[in-house]
Amino acid sequence: MQAYVKIGVGILVVGGLVGASSFLIGSKAPSKDMMRNEIQSASKSPESSNSFMLKGQTGIAIKTDEPEYVAGVKGFFAMPQAPGAYPGVVMIHEWWGLNDNIRDMARELAKEGYAVLAVDLFGKVAANSDEARAQVGALDQTRALENLKAAAKYLKDGGAPKIASLGWCFGGGQSLQLALSGEDLAATIIYYGNLVTEEQKLSSIHWPVLGIFGDKDQSIPVSRVQEFDSALDKLGIANNIHVYPGVGHAFANPSGANWAPDETKDAWTKTLSFLSDNLKEADAPNPTIKQTSAAKEFTMTAFYEMIDDKPKPQFSLNEMRVKRGDAVRINITNTKGMHDFVIDEYGIQKETPLNKAVTVEFTADKAGSFVYYCSMPNHRALGQWGTLVVEG
Repeated sequence: MQAYVKIGVGILVVGGLVGASSFLIGSKAPSKDMMRNEIQSASKSPESSNSFMLKGQTGIAIKTDEPEYVAGVKGFFAMPQAPGAYPGVVMIHEWWGLNDNIRDMARELAKEGYAVLAVDLFGKVAANSDEARAQVGALDQTRALENLKAAAKYLKDGGAPKIASLGWCFGGGQSLQLALSGEDLAATIIYYGNLVTEEQKLSSIHWPVLGIFGDKDQSIPVSRVQEFDSALDKLGIANNIHVYPGVGHAFANPSGANWAPDETKDAWTKTLSFLSDNLKEADAPNPTIKQTSAAKEFTMTAFYEMIDDKPKPQFSLNEMRVKRGDAVRINITNTKGMHDFVIDEYGIQKETPLNKAVTVEFTADKAGSFVYYCSMPNHRALGQWGTLVVEG
């Protein structure tokens, strides 16, 4: 078991990048700080999301599904397309339910080389904070744990060698509850979720815990985090508790009033590092193609030019030829206009911000001719596309 150095005051909990927060079973009523954040988050646009902010960090092709992982309940599943036994993550939503934000975050985490099952503990998505509060209040914790354990079993049956749980707010507390249930996990992550501080209950945890909190959180006060941290230390449970100064509850929720972008990015970096340290084996499949001399590399620009007084969007490279099994690296720079890069058959959609070089990397494991194009309105129809030819 790897030891972790604490930064600030701590707990080990993960989650909290997406969606609003909620109080957990057995916790106090939500504070004004929490309620303000939740109400505002419900009214913000979908573009105000961490998945939007983190979008395009990798070019890993993924596949998704909506399996019935427990009788009568469907979740959202995402994993890399390339064959392999990927470590699994049980992802747990906040009090709104399994909404589009959580689905997007499952996709983003899958691009990092994980099999991610986002669970559904409510069966619906709340339209407002009153509905969300009612969902939490009516939760049957016994059935919720059966749901979460079924999710872990689904991942294990699919070949995941190790399992972690990750949740935000309400889901952060449920991530801890799963750890206390006797389920065999490799890591627990809680983002400002409801905490348990009794040493006897915490003694069932035999793996590292990551906790992410804010020191201005009126719902999960620093004193509570300190109690949790102290109990973990006494039990010898490896943990990394990080309390960010100057931020409140749900600071990693981009659609809420407390959103702190810099702290959010840092917390996600810590989350990815924590998962990698505890779930990935040295010989585990890694869908990220490293820069090696064996990779087939291409460089091109995305732009538009005026022809007959009309803009014509283009890629500077109209064809790329590789062999099946080649590692492919495509370096793209957008020099004018708004563009992205898409190959449907490989599940690739990469943002190309203006004047910023981005890289798409994947393994050409399908033979044939595939169109790559820009998905911006009318760009493909106006000629911004090319052909990827995979021989063999």
